[in-house]
Amino acid sequence: MSAVETAVATYIRVFSERDPARRAALIEACWAENGRFVMRSREMRGRAWIAEMADRFLADPNVLGVRVTAIDAQGTTFRFRAVTENRDGTTAEVMDAGEIDADGRIALILTFAGPF
Repeated sequence: MSAVETAVATYIRVFSERDPARRAALIEACWAENGRFVMRSREMRGRAWIAEMADRFLADPNVLGVRVTAIDAQGTTFRFRAVTENRDGTTAEVMDAGEIDADGRIALILTFAGPF
């Protein structure tokens, strides 16, 4: 796999890894120290924030899991679509796009919640 494919696959695994130590190792492997996560209303930076986001996601009793429906990762850029499946039968869709840095870690994710 290419560096960008590896970074994206590792990032996706973060959100299904229940063991906090293994999850932290995955984040360190795929996320740049000052990586940016940009949403419509705010921007977050760093590995600690990604860890907190994953912790909240995995602690949500309504979440059954996440299913990636499409990935495009080439060169230094990527995009993917994912669907979170909930116990109550609802789903939440997200489309993320971003880039990796020279070390092969994610430096930026732009996230768009909801259907395209």
